[in-house]
Amino acid sequence: MHAFEWRRHETRHFGPQWVPFVEVNLKAITGRWHTISMRVDTGAAVTLLPRAMGGALVGEPEAGAPIDLKSVAASPHGYYLHEVAAKIGSLPQFPLRVAVAERDDVPTLLGRLDVLDRFQIDFDASLEETRISLLWLDDKTRQKWRHVTDVEASIISKWAEFALPGRCDEAAKRFLNRADQLLAAGAGLLKLHRDFELPLVIRSLFDLSVQFEYLMQDPVPRAALYLDYEHITKHRSSQAWLRSPGVIGDRLRASPMRAQGEKRNRLEYDRVQHQFAVKPGSSRVRGHWYVGSLRSVAEEIGRTAEYESVYGLYSACAHGDSWTASQPGPAHAGLDHLYAYWSRIVICIADAKQIILPADQYELLVDLTKGGRMN
Repeated sequence: MHAFEWRRHETRHFGPQWVPFVEVNLKAITGRWHTISMRVDTGAAVTLLPRAMGGALVGEPEAGAPIDLKSVAASPHGYYLHEVAAKIGSLPQFPLRVAVAERDDVPTLLGRLDVLDRFQIDFDASLEETRISLLWLDDKTRQKWRHVTDVEASIISKWAEFALPGRCDEAAKRFLNRADQLLAAGAGLLKLHRDFELPLVIRSLFDLSVQFEYLMQDPVPRAALYLDYEHITKHRSSQAWLRSPGVIGDRLRASPMRAQGEKRNRLEYDRVQHQFAVKPGSSRVRGHWYVGSLRSVAEEIGRTAEYESVYGLYSACAHGDSWTASQPGPAHAGLDHLYAYWSRIVICIADAKQIILPADQYELLVDLTKGGRMN
């Protein structure tokens, strides 16, 4: 990924404005590379060069195919189309079609053609910069991503028709919502080419999928436990923040609703805490809604090997283990790793609700559940 700072340019009617620029290296007919500063213009179909600049690159501008181009509310100008080798930073070299103008009073613009189909371009107004990187999805992975969203849309559209018993629907909604958030977080890291942090998201999604598979083995009582445990978390976390210095603690301590909120949280905590005793008769409350540990839950549903590899290694990474901290990042299967644990949750919901999906969508889900395997 490469970042290029925006520049302030004076406009005729609107004063100084930020304009995105990028440094593009173009190879001349002589074999020499030239670095050219170009304004990024996604409204321009093709990259534009003034005559003198273009002539230095291609030799004779008129040797190219003649075309007419015009800007908004302007008369057409004559251009000649050429193809040159281009590079942006350390990104791979690519062929770029450029339109060399018959005159010099035209702007130097980087247009859409040969660029938007190869690179991810992000305009960041916060940092006043343009970031350019390789695409995070190719044709094959883009199709898979769209299939994934189509599958979920099918399930959501039929959700109300197939209600689960007890409080299972509410629990399933929360698991699916969190799975979607984690999938989106992973996609965001890949888009920013920060995939070295992806194991932390994979670890969280694996944890979530193990819990949900366990819950669905005895759904009615376990869904109730899962949902009731929110009162344990809410009370514990609010008390912890109240004891902590900092902005969040200060806001809670100063809140006019503090007394009422603490009372409500405590009442709900007292109502449900007996369900989560470390052992019968104990006043100590366990640290999660299920009995035992995540490892024991993984063993119960047949996910021990994955727990030891995925959760074990990626937990070491999350906790700053000395070996993982010395590496560029633990191995992972990218989006396929995320799809594997996301799809286990989705397929559990579809099966439990007896939602009939199109054969291709169901087969995709089954195939995705195996995607965490690294080649």
